[in-house]
Amino acid sequence: MLSTNRPGRWRTRLRRTLPACLMLAVSLSGADARVLVAPAQPIQSSPLLASPLRLQGPDDPAVERDIQRLKSIAGTPVRNLSPRSPNGSSSQTAEPASASRAAWLLGLIYLQGAGVTSDPNQAQLWFERAHALGDAWSSAGLAWCQIEGCGGSPDPAAARRWIAQLRNVDLPRAQYLEWVVQSRMSPLQIATPRLGQIDSGPALPARELLVRAAQGGDMHARIELGLESVAASRLPEALEYFKAAAPKSAAASANMAIISDRIKNRLQVRPTSMSAADLLASAQQFHRGEGRPANYAEAIRLYRLAEVKGSVEARRMLALIFSRTTFEGDLDVAWMQQLGNLDLSKDAPGLVPVTGTRQLQREPSPLFDLLPEVWRKRTHRVSR
Repeated sequence: MLSTNRPGRWRTRLRRTLPACLMLAVSLSGADARVLVAPAQPIQSSPLLASPLRLQGPDDPAVERDIQRLKSIAGTPVRNLSPRSPNGSSSQTAEPASASRAAWLLGLIYLQGAGVTSDPNQAQLWFERAHALGDAWSSAGLAWCQIEGCGGSPDPAAARRWIAQLRNVDLPRAQYLEWVVQSRMSPLQIATPRLGQIDSGPALPARELLVRAAQGGDMHARIELGLESVAASRLPEALEYFKAAAPKSAAASANMAIISDRIKNRLQVRPTSMSAADLLASAQQFHRGEGRPANYAEAIRLYRLAEVKGSVEARRMLALIFSRTTFEGDLDVAWMQQLGNLDLSKDAPGLVPVTGTRQLQREPSPLFDLLPEVWRKRTHRVSR
């Protein structure tokens, strides 16, 4: 363990080794940093989706045949309607209704990488085509593309215009997407560390909107509330949220199994009795999302508590976290994510070894459940 009275030498070594470690961490953690993908039950289906497709990957001839079949039905994606002008008039045609459904499906396929390499820009083109053909669900795809920035930078204002249209199709999902917009625009809240309140953390932004979406039956909102409950160590409450979402979501079912096991094996520990090592371990779990949802605000609070109790490793991590901030002075979330892969317990920083810890899950996107099961199962088979 590095002596605490030699910070200059440690910082010099860290500056020499951190760039390489972070580059390796980013390359190795691409899959680890993503929310684990699990197939979910479909919300709705279409006659176009009923055939037993055999998709293996982007080089499989069967994939190409099925994609071309859908494209021949949907026509050519043309920007007939700008995604920034959802209140404009659609170019309704005399094409059969199946064309709009095929275009909508192609948007979902390219968005999620179902049997093809994920291509958000292509997804947006097909969502625009579906909207031009009058598909009601296209507003969900275009809203998500404006939230994520499929064809450019995210545009919350444009996303909200599409969400307004989606409210007439699926109000709970529209409420959930509005919550996503608000939560991404909210600054990260860092709670003040208190030894007697380790389990309490900052509340979710716009939580009342998320609650309304969950009450309306949106499974994504229920999963999010379940993850919040886990982060606050309210495991029975989390279990109920996951159980409510499980009939439509395999991700929620997996979370339910994990939380059920944790409730059975849980050992109650009073926060004030936790050692610096225990506090550090809890902070790292929140930082890395090990066995619980990643919660950077709670991780920082626990790192501070560990530092107060003498943890040198926690002090080092806090120094790195706040060594880089955004232009507005807020926490750099991307930097925080990269730091989660570092092991600062030794003289020179290294990478955290990969473990077999089961991870809590979200659906890959708020549209993933709209993919028919035959396509969802193929999202695992395409290397990104």
